[in-house]
Amino acid sequence: MALQEEIELRKKEIHTDGYPMSIGEVISLYRRKEVDIHPEFQRFFRWTPLQKTKLIESILLGIPIPPIFVSQREDGVWDVVDGLQRLSTIFEFVGVLRDEHKVLIPPSTLVGTQYLPSLAGR
Repeated sequence: MALQEEIELRKKEIHTDGYPMSIGEVISLYRRKEVDIHPEFQRFFRWTPLQKTKLIESILLGIPIPPIFVSQREDGVWDVVDGLQRLSTIFEFVGVLRDEHKVLIPPSTLVGTQYLPSLAGR
């Protein structure tokens, strides 16, 4: 079978869809263990306090954040393929982030930014 034929055949087996969700909905999915931010192929949380702060600042200012990509397992749980840093930052900020051993991670302290200097210390 030629490569192009294989591609066309396999494309029919892959299903994609988009789901616009609020941050609250994603947090609820995480709390119910319906989304896994620690799949084996994903690196762990590595953002600096400034990077975390800039994401939270973007959300508070209403700046759109890039989509999160997931892959659904046979058990229905969504593995995060792209977006671990963003989701981890959000979950940490609201106080629900757990490490790979299920230990609750305390929220980090944000720093001041150009647009929202009052974020410092929150």
